[in-house]
Formats: sequence, C-alpha cells, structure tokens
Amino acid sequence: MSMDDFRNQILSNSEKEIVEINQRDLIDKILARYSSKFVIYRELMQNSDDAESKKVQIKFETEKNKDKVIRILYRNNGFPFRPEDWERLKKIAKGNPDEKKIGAFGVGFYSLFNVCEEPFVISGGQGMVFRWNDDKLYTQRGERESANDDWTTFYLDMREPEDLPNVEEFARFLTNSLGFMENLQEISVHFNDTLVIQLSKKIRAEQFAREMEISPEFNRFSPQNLFYLNSVVVRDIRLDVKFLVFTDFIANQYYGTTPPPIYLKIASGNLDVRADDEFSTKMKRITKKELPRETTIQMIYTSFDEQNSSGDYISPIFKDLLPYPEQGKIYIGFSTHQTTGCCSHLSARVIPTVERESIDLADKTLAKYNGEILSLAGTLCRILYEYEINQINKRIGDDIENREWFEKRAAHALTHFAFNPSTPNEKVGEIIESQFFNCSKKKLTIFSTNGLLPISDVRIPNSEMAGFIKTVPLVPTIVFEQCEAFFKKAKNSFNMIRELDFQDVLFELNNRVLSENEMIDLLKWWISYGSEGNIINRSESERFMELARFDNSKSLKSIRNFLNPGIIPPRARIPNYVLPYSISKHFKTPKDIKDLKKYLEWSELSLVNWARFIANSPELETDFTFAEEVHEILARSFSKITSNDKKVLHQLFEQRKCIPTNFGMKIPNEAYFKNVTIFPNLPTIKFQKHLLIMDILVEHLGVRKVVEINLIIDRLINHEDCDYMQLIKYLASKSDDLEPKEKDMLKNNCIWPKENSTQHLSIGELHIPLELHRELGLPVIEWKTRWTLRTPEEKFLIDLGIQSYPKLKKILELAAHPADSDIRYKALKYFMNNFDKKYSKNYYASEIGIAFLPCLNNNYAKPLECYINPECTAMNFKVIRQDLRHQVGKFGVRQHPSREELLNKLLQNPPQDEDNAEEIFEYLASQITVFNRSDWNRLSKSNFIPARNQRGEVILTNSYKCFFKVQDELKNFFLLIDYGDNANKFLQSCGVKNEPSSIDYAELLIKSSRAVMYSIGVEKYLNILRTIASEFSNNFSIMSKLGLVSEMRKTPILVGITKETREIDSETKEINIYHLESAKKIYIYDDKIYQRVFNPLTAPEEDGLEILYKDLGCKSLRESVKETSTPRGAVRMTDKSREFQEKILERASLLYYKQPKSNIKRNEEWLKNLRVREVDYLKTSYKLGNNKKVVDTKTSIIQDNETWTLYITSNSAPFDISRHIVMNIYKNYEHSNIFVVSTLLTTPLTTLKDSGYPVDRILQQHNLQEAFADQTKTNQENDKSISNVKPPIDNSSSPLHPQFNQQGLYSNANTSNPSTSNPSTSNASTSNPSTSNPNSYTNKKPINITNKNPVTITSRESVNITNREPVTITNKGPVTITNRESVTVANIELVNITNERSINITNEDSVDIKNREPIPITSESTRTLQNFIQEAIKNFYSNPKGNINNQTDTKDIIKAYNFNKGSIINHQDSVKIVHESQMNYCNIVPELHCVGIFQGVELHIPESLTQLSQELNDPLNQFIDMLKSLVDVFGLAPKDIHVFYDGISNSIAFNHNRELFFNLKFYYELHDDECKNKPTIIAMTYWFMMFCHELAHNFIQYHNSEHEYYFLLFAEIYMSDFLKMLKNREIF
Repeated sequence: MSMDDFRNQILSNSEKEIVEINQRDLIDKILARYSSKFVIYRELMQNSDDAESKKVQIKFETEKNKDKVIRILYRNNGFPFRPEDWERLKKIAKGNPDEKKIGAFGVGFYSLFNVCEEPFVISGGQGMVFRWNDDKLYTQRGERESANDDWTTFYLDMREPEDLPNVEEFARFLTNSLGFMENLQEISVHFNDTLVIQLSKKIRAEQFAREMEISPEFNRFSPQNLFYLNSVVVRDIRLDVKFLVFTDFIANQYYGTTPPPIYLKIASGNLDVRADDEFSTKMKRITKKELPRETTIQMIYTSFDEQNSSGDYISPIFKDLLPYPEQGKIYIGFSTHQTTGCCSHLSARVIPTVERESIDLADKTLAKYNGEILSLAGTLCRILYEYEINQINKRIGDDIENREWFEKRAAHALTHFAFNPSTPNEKVGEIIESQFFNCSKKKLTIFSTNGLLPISDVRIPNSEMAGFIKTVPLVPTIVFEQCEAFFKKAKNSFNMIRELDFQDVLFELNNRVLSENEMIDLLKWWISYGSEGNIINRSESERFMELARFDNSKSLKSIRNFLNPGIIPPRARIPNYVLPYSISKHFKTPKDIKDLKKYLEWSELSLVNWARFIANSPELETDFTFAEEVHEILARSFSKITSNDKKVLHQLFEQRKCIPTNFGMKIPNEAYFKNVTIFPNLPTIKFQKHLLIMDILVEHLGVRKVVEINLIIDRLINHEDCDYMQLIKYLASKSDDLEPKEKDMLKNNCIWPKENSTQHLSIGELHIPLELHRELGLPVIEWKTRWTLRTPEEKFLIDLGIQSYPKLKKILELAAHPADSDIRYKALKYFMNNFDKKYSKNYYASEIGIAFLPCLNNNYAKPLECYINPECTAMNFKVIRQDLRHQVGKFGVRQHPSREELLNKLLQNPPQDEDNAEEIFEYLASQITVFNRSDWNRLSKSNFIPARNQRGEVILTNSYKCFFKVQDELKNFFLLIDYGDNANKFLQSCGVKNEPSSIDYAELLIKSSRAVMYSIGVEKYLNILRTIASEFSNNFSIMSKLGLVSEMRKTPILVGITKETREIDSETKEINIYHLESAKKIYIYDDKIYQRVFNPLTAPEEDGLEILYKDLGCKSLRESVKETSTPRGAVRMTDKSREFQEKILERASLLYYKQPKSNIKRNEEWLKNLRVREVDYLKTSYKLGNNKKVVDTKTSIIQDNETWTLYITSNSAPFDISRHIVMNIYKNYEHSNIFVVSTLLTTPLTTLKDSGYPVDRILQQHNLQEAFADQTKTNQENDKSISNVKPPIDNSSSPLHPQFNQQGLYSNANTSNPSTSNPSTSNASTSNPSTSNPNSYTNKKPINITNKNPVTITSRESVNITNREPVTITNKGPVTITNRESVTVANIELVNITNERSINITNEDSVDIKNREPIPITSESTRTLQNFIQEAIKNFYSNPKGNINNQTDTKDIIKAYNFNKGSIINHQDSVKIVHESQMNYCNIVPELHCVGIFQGVELHIPESLTQLSQELNDPLNQFIDMLKSLVDVFGLAPKDIHVFYDGISNSIAFNHNRELFFNLKFYYELHDDECKNKPTIIAMTYWFMMFCHELAHNFIQYHNSEHEYYFLLFAEIYMSDFLKMLKNREIF
C-alpha cells in the first residue's frame, strides 16, 4: 500500500479527535513575547484610537495609605463595542478584520493578563468577565441595568500589588504614544482621585493644513508599483503636558510642573494600494484582512523655525518625539525598536512581528509589502527635504548678512534626512535611503557658497584651498561640519559629490588674478598636493604655472628663483624672474626650501647669479656707496661659495673699476690694502664702513696686500744698502700674503748676512743668534739687537727655515767629536737635555750610525750596540757607562741583548769549560722568557752543553743526549750534567730531561738490550719494558717515530718466557726461563692448554706488557694454534647430551645478553641449531707453525657438512663445554666469559632469578623479537597463501597500563615460560593419560602428514599437538581443524595460524603458534581494547617526553589483538594497502620554527618566514579555539598540539614524537568562511577525524589496514565525547 492510500484510509475510517490546547500556557507564551514596559497601555491606547476616541483616562487605585496599585481603570470615549467586537474579544489570534486598523494577530488584548488574572470590560451597557477554570479561560457577558455611561472601561484587578509608575517615565511613554495617534488628543492619569498627568495634542485647524505640490520629476510609485503616493499633507502640532512630582505619595506631598510645549510637523503621505489579486490573496491569508485601497504613512519632523521656537530647553517628557539629531523610530501605532536611519519618526501600517517591536522582513510576501511602504517613506523624505531647501531659496535673496542663519537652516534640513545605518535591521534604513536618492530624476539640491545648486555641481571644501578658492561653489563650513557623515557617504558610496580637485583649481586660476596672500596659500597647497603623491603630467603642470597670476598678471611661469635673505638682503636690487620676497618669506624652513625646489622647480638665487646681474649695473663704477654695498653683500657669503663660483666672481669684476681708493675707482689689480705704506704713492682701499670680511673678497678680486717681492729681492740680491731689521719687520707683517714662489726665493737665495762676516748665506744655513750656538761654533744670522722670542720677526725667519737649534745629525757629530772633549761634553749634555722636546720625533735608534754613547772600558758605541745590564758582559757584550744607565733608555739602549743576539752569541761562541758554562747558563736562565719555541728547537739540536763522558773528557753535546738524573746502574749508558738550579732551568727549557724517557729507554734497548739486561738483571729490565709499555699506546711521540717502532719490532728487546719443571727442595715446581727475542717469536699467553702442549715463548702475564707485545707484533697463541678434532667411538644421544641440548636451547638468549654485536662470531640461531652428542673420546690435533701434536680430549665442536655438533664424553666438565661454546660464539673472550657461560648453563633458573639476574626479561624479549621476525618472514614468503596476513606492526613502543600484564589481552593465552619447556614436565603430562586431554598428541619425533585429499580433525574438546621436531603438513587440498575449544600447537619450529576458529594451513612451511590460544572477539575484549587505547593515550600525553613507563610493549598488545580479530579483518577484501607515496597529507614538514604561543598553543612557520600574515590572525584564533575543544574530547592538553602554516606542503597534519601538528592553511582554505561566527559541524567533524588519524600513528607508523583499523577505533571510542562537546557548544 502506498503512503497516499494509507493516508486516505485513515481519513475515511477513523474518528476525528480535537487537538486540546492549554489556554493558560498559550497565553503565558504569548505574553512572553510582549516584553516592553507599559505594553498593556500601548495595546489599550491603540484600541482606543481605532475606536476613534478623543480622550483616555487612566486611574491607578491603591490601598489606603499605601503606594501599591491594586486596581487599574482604563477608560476611553470612543464608540462602544459592537457584537462582533465582543465576539472577537474572546477569541485568541482573531485579529481585527478592518483593513484600516492595525491589529492583525488578535493577541493584543491578552497583554492585560500580564497584570490581571480576570479582566472585566464594560462598554455600551454590556460587560464581559474573564475567568479561569483550571487551565481553561471562560467568559461571561451580561447587560447593565442603567447604561448612561458612554465610556468603554477596562477594570484590571492586579494579580499582585505593584508599584505606582514613575510619573515622568509614564508621561514620557504616553507623550511618545500620542504623537502618531490619528484620533486621540487628550490623556489624563489619576493616582486615586489626584490628577497627576494631563497631556494634550493640538492639531492646527484643517484649513491650515498644507498640501504640498509634488514636482513632476518625482516618481510617485513604489519600486514594484504596489503603492502610489497620491498626495502629501503637512500639519502643525502642539503638545502640552502638566504633571505632578511626588516627594511623598502617602503623605500626599507633591509639586506640579508644566514644561514648555513643543511644536512639530506631521507630514502625511496618502497612498493608493494597487496590488494584484494574487498578492492580495497572499496578504489576506497572512493578516486575515483585505488589503485596504488606501493607506497613510506619516513622518514627524521639526522645521528649523520650530526647533528654535521650542527653545534651548526641551523637557525629557518630549525627548522621544523629537529625536533630532538622533535617529527616529518606526511607529506601528506605537514606537518600535526599529530606527528609520534618519532624524524623523515614521508611522506606517506596516506588518510587524508578533510582539510588534520590529518590522517583519523575513516572510517573502510581508517583506515585499513592508519594503514597498518603506520605499515611499524615502520618497516622502525627499519631498520634505526639497520643500525645506526651496523655502531657503525663496528667502535668501540678497540677504548676505544673515548667510550664517541660512547655512544653519540648510544644515538642519540635510541632517534630518541624512541616513545612518538603522538598527536593529540595517535593511530598513537602506530601503528608505535608496528611494530617497532614486525617486527623482533631478539631482539632490544642497546649499552651497554660491547658493542652491545640484549636489554634483558643489565641491566638498578643502581647508588647504580655503585661502584662494573663491569662485568654485563649496559646501559651507557649517553645513559640512554638521553633515560630514552624509557628504562622506555621498562621495564614497554614491559618487554624488567630489572634493575640490586640480581641475577646480585651474578653473579658479583662469577666472582671476590672485593677491599676494592668496598666492601664498596657493603655493602651500601646490606643495602639499605634490607631497601627497598626486601625479600631474607635464602639460597640466605648465598650465597651472601659466594660469597662476599675481602682481599685475605676472604668472608663476616667469619665476625661476626665490630669494635667500641670508645671502642677498631683500633691500638689494634683484632680477624680475625672482619671486618677490614678500611671498617667499613665508617659505623659510629647510623643508619649505626643499619643497619649492622639488614641486615648483625653482632654485635659490645664488650669489654668483646675482653677481652676474649686478655686474652689469653702470652705478658699480661711478657710485662709491653702491659699489661698497655690492662688495659687502658679496663678502658676507664669499666664504660659503665654491671655488668655481669664486673664479666666476673674479672674472666678473677683475676688469671693472669697482674698487674705491684714495685715488678714485680702480680695477682690483691696481689697488693695495690700506696698511701697505712702504711706498707713499700707492692707491689704497677706501671704504666708508670697512669690514674685515671685505678684505678676503677684494684680495680674491686682485687687490694687493704687499709690494711686489721681486723688487725687494732684486735689491737684496744686489746687496744694496738697506735696513735689514726694517725689511724683516715689513716682510714679517706681510708673511701671510707672500706667494709660495716668493717665499722660495727668500729661502733659497744667499741674501742673509752671517754674523762677524761679510759672507751671505741662505737662511737654512744660519742659526738664531744664541750664545750656546756661538759656543758650539755654529753660524748665526747677523742681528744688531737682542734676540727676542715670540715676535713676528722670529716667527717669519723660522718659517723661512732659520735653524732654532742644531739638527740631530749635527749635535751627534759634535757629541762624538774626536778632538775637543769640551764640545763633546756640551753637545752630549745639550742632546740629552733637549731630546724629548727637540729630537725624539726624528730619532730612530736603528738609523743612528754615529757611535756617540760612552761605554765601560773607554769605548763608544751606537745605541743598538750596547746594553744597560752589566751581567751581559759574561757573554762579552758592550755595557753603557753606569752613570748614564738611567738616561739612555730613551735613546734605544736596551737592558739586555735580544733573543737572536743571545742565541747567535751562544751558538757561535759556546762555553768551553764548566765554570764559564755555569755563568753563561745562569745569565741565560734570567732571560728564559724571551725565547720562543723555534729558539728552543734550535737549541735542542745544537751541541753547546759541556758534559763529561765515561772517560772523563769534556765534550759539547745537545740537550737530548744528557740528563740531570739517571739510575746508578744506568749511569754508564747516559750522560749526566748538573750546573746548579738556576742554570739547569735554562738547560731544562732547551730540552734536557730530568731522567730518560720511554723513547730514550727504547733507543738504549735497541742498541744494547743484552748489555743492559746483563748489567741490571731481568726484573729491572722488565721495569724498563713496563715504562715503555705505559706510554707506548698513549704516547704519540713514540708512535710517530716509525723508524724507532720498526726497530723495536725486529730487534730482540722483548723478554720471552718458557716453562720448565725442576725439583727444588724436594718439590717439583714450574719455573720461568727468560729469553730476549724479537716480537714475532713470542706469543701472547691467552690459552693455557695450548701453552702446555707446545711450551712456546710467551709474553709475561701482565695486561700492560701484553698490549705492548701485541702492538709490536706478538701473535695470540689461541689464534695461532690450529685445532682439529675427530670423535672416536659410537656417536649417540644420551641423557647427558639431551640435557645439555635442552639447556642450550632454553638458555641460548641468556648467553647473548648484553654482548655487543661486533663481538658475536655466530648468532643465537646457530647456537640453537647446535646438536649435542656423546662419544667415547676425541682425537685432537694441535698445530703451531710447523710444530704439530696429537692428544686425546673430552670435548669439541665440529662441523659436519652444514651441521654443527657439540661432542662430549661422559667425563666432559661443564667448564670445558662452556669453553668450546664460548670459542665458537664470541670473537674475543676472556676466562671470565667462560665462567659466566658455565654458570648460566649449570645454575637453575630459579637460582639465577633469586640472584637478581633478569631471566624473564631476556627470554620474553627474545620470544617477542623471534615472533616478529617469523611473522615478517611468513608475510613475505606466503603472501598469496594465507588469506588474512597482516603487515608488520610498527615497532615503536608505547606506554601501557600495568593491568595488561595480568588481565589484559594475554589473560586467556598460554604465555610461554621456562617451566613449559622443561622435558620433565612434558614427560609427566604424557605418562599420565588420565589427566591429559583426550585429543592431545604428544610426540618427540617429526610429525609428517602427506595426503592429496583434505585432512580434517574434528573434535569438541581441545586439540593439543606437542612436538619437539618440525610439524610438516604437505597437502594439495585444504587442511581443516574444526574445534569448539582452543587449539594449541606447542612446537620448537615455526607455527602460523590464519583464522579465529578453524585453522586453514595452505603452506608447505612449518607452523608456529607459540603456545597461544585464540582470543575470540567479544564485547568484553572490545572494551578491554578500548580501555587500553584510552589508557595508552593518557599515558602518552601525561608523562614527560622521553620518560614513559613502558612496562608492556605496545607492539605485543597490538599483535596479540590483531592475531585474533579475524571477525573484523579476516579477508583480503578488508585489507587495504596504501602506498606511502600516495599518502603525503600527513608527512612531517621539516624546517619549521616557533614564532609564538597563542592561547597556550605553539605556532610554527617555515624558516624562510619571520611572521604570519596579518590576514591570518582571526582564522588562527578561530582554528586554535576549535582544536582546543577537540583537545578536551581526547583528554589532552594544549601543549600536546601545535599549529603550523605551510603554504607549499600538502600536509594537513602530522604526528612528530607524539606531538600533533595541524596546518592552518587547510583550515583557512576549507573552513574559514563558514566558521566566521562559530564552528560548523562539518568543520568540527573534519578535524575530529584528523585527530583520530594522527593519534593512530602513535601505534602504527605506516598507512595500512592496521592504521585504518586503529583510526576507526579512535573515532568509535571518542565519538560520544565528541557529540557532547558539539551539543555543549550549541553547534547542533
């Protein structure tokens, strides 16, 4: 049966049942939507207005002497209730069907139940009472006997007594409500019998109502033609109020107040409704009313005059009706929460939401209806605005004086209708605003500085242009400041108006010439305009410069320079192309100057350009005053101009008669400075105001300061009579003015007289006339008066080169004078006294070639050839005279000779006897710090040390061949010296050692080993070897002497030992016989058996000596002997061999515990495969070199083909067996290794455990490793044979809860332990059939099952197959073991099981279960695994990194569970192999660095970036907030996760060392847009699954079926917590 048929069947055959409604609950829920204060009065007043009431009375009755209201009486004088009104009153949701009334939902009356339980209504002589019976509401209606009252009254007995309303607050509400009431005009409020509020609304008489003329350019239709604006009528309204303010209600204490009335306008727009039938039907269905043919919209606003007439003070009572300058409200009968966007209230019959607080724009039909009405409200606003603007236009005329009043009125009008975002729904304001601008073809008219103009013709003012824009129409400042937001929107959003721009400036400049002040403002704007980055092409810039005119139409195009008053004063004559200083003085800061250059391409008028202009002035050669002023201007800035500009100045004026002199105007070269008076007829400068700075200028122009020196020199050369003193004085005064060539002539010519001689010399050959110079016989200048220091004349002569003191060379020559000792003494004394002041700067000791310093023994020496310390005379060095030793240091004389000098002196003249040597060596010891390593190396190799040889002769030797101490018995083999403690310190530094080193001993033994041994004996000889051995391996100096080591290897210097048995004191003893031999003939004593067989030369049994012997080439005796054994007698398996076989198998892993892999000769597998057999005895052949011996032995390990066998005898000792095992499994071993192995093989395991040996740990670890290796091998070889083979499990460990050791996944398995492997245990179980399982198969031999047909074992009991040999099942058909109990196969060989219940073996290889029973998948085991997962995650992230309690290996837990979850993953179809190359979405991203912590979570970005982009800040915070919610789901902490951003990598997330990283890039691209407000369920689920994926990597590293299994398991385990989190965050 279809769904439709079933539905029809129910409708035709079943009984109808009415749906019951709990009326009390329904009304309570309705009232919950009416949250506004005074809501009942709003509804009652609306009903009163609908009933055409003119008056309303409200009375609050209280108990006597109390202020709690117990009853409210509400009355209106409208028409009484009609029968249909009574009927509608008792029906919920039955709205007023009158299309002209507001009520649409029929729930307004029920707001009375907010305060009253059972309201009572009286109207037209009838009454109706509302009463409750349980949760049902009933009404009762009756007639009144006397019905003289025309008022409709509502009696409301309060449910609970309430406070009286605040009078002012209630009056404000009533005033606001009365504003748009169509009929209601008066409201009075009483508290008991006291009138507390009297409110009245007066509407100007109908004849005064103005119907506005609507211009034809207005489109009167709404956008979808639903309404047509038929007419607009404006009425003037006055509101008056009186009210009482109670100070004490109970005591009836109050005072009255009457605020000033307010005046406002109500503009009514009368609309024709032109809806089609379809739309009307939809509206009727919604509102339960027919659409009216006409409706009205009204706006309350105040004109500028009415705003002012209300005065500066407006009572708060009226504030809600006068919103200006705030936004108005939408009124649907009463004020709602919705604003209009402009400063006017709007009343319209729009359809509200149920609670009547906002407009319904959600429903499509209502949105169209309401939107069309709101659109025509925008048209009404535009009509009112244009009306106000036209009123201004009519009155403005030529009334310039009251322009500010008009601007304020225009600002008031524009403010009223300038729109801001409406609240709470912005769309309301947008609809009204859009129609405001679009309803007229005419552009919006605004008031401008040029009157009323379309807004597009007016410009937004720019304060920077205010100084020069006079003709372009602008928005007046008052209007702009008050309506700035409007103009910004008009400019930016609607492109209706623009700011002043460059074209407006050109318009302004083209229409008039600017004043200087205006030009200043224009230039400032132009600079600012350019500095703001505005690009102006060249043609526009030239146009600007051409149009910008001032000063009788001079354009800026003609200007090239501006004046710098610091260079050229404003009073100076300047060219026409220079900007007047009256303008440029306003641009004086460095920035202003820079801007003039950059944006106007003007430059500062330079001094040289001004000079070019002024040089052509005729007055320059005729007017003394003018010329002097020009020179002063040039002089003030002359020092600041460049050398090239100075040359230009010189060229401009050098031929102009511009220099005023006492003989008239002269060209510069003909004039002299005023102080040049050597000749009386020279023309000298004559300035009225002579400034020093002018001297520099005129000198540069060519004015002479001195008489030509050539004339003076010619006279001097001719030796004409002249007063040299006067001449020198003149030249000294002009010294600074002399040219270099002129000074050279004075220096180089022999024109200067020598004292007491007729000879003339050059000035450099003469000395100043001092008495000392005369005593030293030096030539001095002729000077008639006393020589005075620090005079101009002295300075002039010194500058020319006269000698003020003897030169260095001259004074040294005098100090070394061979003949005159008096001159020599005075010269040396003068030199020493004046050295620092006069000679030190040019004195270099290394360059002095004169021997002027007196030394001991009447010798003279150069500074570097003598020394201060007299001790160096021991080595025949010159020493300065002792009275001068404290003064000659500054001359370069040193205390001691240098290291080179000492070294050369010692090696060229070494001491020849011991006394002289001691003195020299003691002196050299005092200089020990000056020598460097190279010097010591050189000394160590040189023969300069006197020493006595064995014959008593003194010979010269080097430091390596002598010593300070030598053992007495070795004195004949080494040279011994001793020159005292001080001298020995020097020799020790040279390399002399206290005693011979190991190298010295080695060299001695190579030369004289036998002589030394015979001389000192074996024990002391061994001591020498011990000394060499202690340093041989660790001493690089020995090892680096390859020749020495080579000689040590082939020379017989080592002591070898053989054993001999001798009878001593009637007792047979084994003694050592010592021999000297080379290393290759001696063996390391590391095998006592071999030593006894061959008795070869062996090294002493000392560790240190053995190392030396090995390094020199001694071989291991153990490795040198070749041993071959042959078993004799029957080869058999005995109890003893079987016991050892089992112990080796059982304890093999113990023998390899903590053995380094590098020392393993054969591995554990080899040892387990080692067979143990017993024989009668063995014949063993030993071969050492060419020496061969054969003996009978008891134990040996022999290889037969590929099988290794341990042969023992009945007498084989455990230690001997252990020795052979150690020899075969370790590369290197000691006797201790043999002892350990013997102990491990013979000691009971319980004893080992009790002793603290980790037996269980070693065996368990070995079993797990072996199982893993076997499983890996099986997977590789039998991938096609076994249907549910799992890939190898990740070998990373994880912390598990301790309970898994006892009660976890292993709790049902037979865990392998040492006791189960004991043969006695197995035999016991086999020998007692009564206690064994009936289906138990126990055998010690191989089990072979070969069949071409299926092999089936079926049993209801457990099946046990126990075998020590391989279990082999070879079959072409299936092998099936079907059993309801556990199946156990205990076998030494490999066992594999591939299913939960039945065992299907399709492989020819062996099978291994490792004694483990299957674990069936049950709810308990599933919970166990879930608990394990949760505990593991807690431990992963609760323990510090690297400090995890790894009591159980995660791999084993996973492996145990995977093995038995066949019901979940048991077919190839369910095994999903994912190649790593295809799964790069969680690859680890390298090279990230942390850049900060946000909300406790680290942020990482690539090394190539320094910070995250700003646009990602919000997405980052949202992403972290989402991740932290998921962190709580998994029980993690914020520190366990990280966010990274990598725009290149495809990694969405990755797990690095158990820390989870999530890529912000993918959140930003996938989820940011949808999660702006709050996360979506899609995004949260996406990242929840990413968490599960990455947490699964804590267990499984690779992407495979195992990882997928744990990934899904995580999702299942944590899904409930995830859903709780989503619910708590209210995401769904």
